[in-house]
Amino acid sequence: MTSVTRWKVASGLFAAIAGYALFLRGPSDDTPAAQASTHRDGTLPSQFRRPLRVSAELAGISKTELVDQLLSAKSVKDVQVLAEKLGMVGDDASIRGVQPLLADGRRGVPEAILYAIGRIGTEHAVDVLVERTHDDRPMVRYAAITALGTTQTKQAESTLVELATKSGDTAQGVAIAALGTVGSDKATTVLIELANKPDVIVATAAVHALGTVESGEAKSTLRSLIDAPDARVAAAAITAIQSVDSDLVDRLTRIVKAGDPQLVMAALGALGKGGEQALPALRDAALHGHQNGRWSAVNSIGQIGGSKAIVMLGEILEQGDRQAAMAAAAALAGIGGAEARDLLIASALSDRAQITGALNHLALLEGEDVDAALLKVLKEGSSAARRQALPRLLKSGNEEALKIAIDMASKGSRNEKQEAMRLLADAGSPKAWDALIDIAGKARGHTRIQALEMLSQRRPSDPVLEALLADSLFSGRRDESTYAASVLGRIGTEQARQTLITALQGSDKQLSTAAAAALGQQAMTDSVKTALLAASRDNPALRLQVMHQLINAGAPEGLRLADEVLSGKDAAAASSVIYALAANGSSEARRLLERALDSKEPAVRMAAISNLANNPDERSTEMLVRLARDPDPKVRATALATLGQVGSDAAQQAILDAAANGKAEDKIAAIGGLSGMDDPRAGQQLARLMRDADPLVAQTAINSSYNGGPEVDQTLIQILNDPSVKDELKMSAAGQLRGRGTDLDDATEERVTKLAGPRGAYGGYGYGGYMPMEEG
Repeated sequence: MTSVTRWKVASGLFAAIAGYALFLRGPSDDTPAAQASTHRDGTLPSQFRRPLRVSAELAGISKTELVDQLLSAKSVKDVQVLAEKLGMVGDDASIRGVQPLLADGRRGVPEAILYAIGRIGTEHAVDVLVERTHDDRPMVRYAAITALGTTQTKQAESTLVELATKSGDTAQGVAIAALGTVGSDKATTVLIELANKPDVIVATAAVHALGTVESGEAKSTLRSLIDAPDARVAAAAITAIQSVDSDLVDRLTRIVKAGDPQLVMAALGALGKGGEQALPALRDAALHGHQNGRWSAVNSIGQIGGSKAIVMLGEILEQGDRQAAMAAAAALAGIGGAEARDLLIASALSDRAQITGALNHLALLEGEDVDAALLKVLKEGSSAARRQALPRLLKSGNEEALKIAIDMASKGSRNEKQEAMRLLADAGSPKAWDALIDIAGKARGHTRIQALEMLSQRRPSDPVLEALLADSLFSGRRDESTYAASVLGRIGTEQARQTLITALQGSDKQLSTAAAAALGQQAMTDSVKTALLAASRDNPALRLQVMHQLINAGAPEGLRLADEVLSGKDAAAASSVIYALAANGSSEARRLLERALDSKEPAVRMAAISNLANNPDERSTEMLVRLARDPDPKVRATALATLGQVGSDAAQQAILDAAANGKAEDKIAAIGGLSGMDDPRAGQQLARLMRDADPLVAQTAINSSYNGGPEVDQTLIQILNDPSVKDELKMSAAGQLRGRGTDLDDATEERVTKLAGPRGAYGGYGYGGYMPMEEG
């Protein structure tokens, strides 16, 4: 065997071994997934629509370190930032490294990882995403579906088509949108089919998705759907169109002139994509079109931009109504530049300034000419215009503006004072702050309160402010001291806390009450708790307030105070304790509530009963059944009404027993529960009560019979035809028969009409236009 022959044999053997090894191992890592088929007739080739991928080495990023950082990230925000980088440089090994984060319980973490996997876009990435389309967490499932669209692969296309065409699937809309991201030929075909479905939700979702597809077929379909019979689909098609030529400008102009309210807004918005050729139609709509569309027309002019649009916006500033002119001022401010700025300055200094609102937008622009215009307004403008010009000048440190603001805060009208002080506080400059401090120190009454409010919002812990608040707290002026207490409570500093404790311990009972309420806004520290308890002993009027604050803070001392109040003789105070205990929800609070059920005061028992419905367990029902036999009729009525809310078998049986065997007041109380029960026995009992010897019981039963069965109808007819029944009961029975829509014989129908009016009369059967369908 020659050397050449030996080399050939060896090469063949090596190739066979390598091939066999590859067969055993399967596909290698980082295999790019096959892309979905797309005709390149769009404005953007598919390679420019796919996510950008870069080399980790060239980017100076270690994929291993990036995965480690993701796994150890403490915040969702950090995960999102790192996941974005992973999507650009990651590979299959990176995907395997971060897969544990797909089970992370923090909202947003699995979603960020799935989006990164979608950007990686390998076969393995697509496999992971397809698996997660079955995730039982809705937001994670939706993220996986969206990320599949990002891959723009054949496998993703197949999965998304299946989901997008699956009616009733909660993710159908998400899958439709993802198909639009894929943008392939098959995806486009499916979206066109869905856009023509009768289901308007599916159709409009498909139309919006078609708007993201860069193909001639998608664009022509959207244009044809402008004439869809369903205006919602037509409006969605108009909105989805991204490129508007002269022919489409003409169509959209006709739609605007036709005035269909469901299409006009969409058409005006689409005209904003038509360039200068759309400006005449938009000008006409802005100045002469329907009131509701003028704002949209002006916005579209601003979207087009350019010198012609600026001139047109200036014309609308001068001639348009308030809505159009204000929109034009906003559009000019958004465009910017010298030409737009000149128009805004002219408008701000004109007699239409209040109509156009140009001054507000002018203050957002830069330039010496802007500052000069604002200063002119400050010197010569109205009070409202001066307040609009001040913020910008104050923040820039303009001395003249500062002087005017101080003068307004000291001598202006009430509204001017409030606005000037707010502007001084917002200015952020030391001089403005010092001026506001000076105003607060010298003023009294409402002006001082407003100044303190402004100061406390900006620098709550400023020692000068705390001194001013302490001065107001002990000023003896009731409104001012009460307000100062609330601000000190909101500030929450140690100095503020000590000032409030001093007020709490003073002899002024009203000030003590205000201080106690303010301390309740802060954390319940031991010192605050001690001060509150001491004040409640010295000032009985504070006792309930302190108790509520301690209970709300979860302090055991609050429950001890509640126990004392329940043991006392003040029924009104004990009743108020009930509601605080019910909100507390602890076992000790529940024990006190149960004890209140045995109180000697009926009002306390009734308050405790009302709260048993909040926790309707078996024990609560037993206590309510017992209290339904209470000696006090009001307590029995409250218990029966609460049993009606519980709705258990035992509760319903208690209501039935009371309705059958109770006193008249018990029967009346039970009727409310009977009317809400879905039980044949309730209807039968209600029918019996309608013929009760006590007229008030009978009247109540008739008035509550709207949910009864056929036995109720029969009893109502009997009452109507019984000559011994009083007229007022007959009128009530007739009204119920009319309201229930009962089929009546001619004689009974005549009686009901006489007493309750004809069918369809106000409040009767057929009211609102509803009438029964005739059979036959």
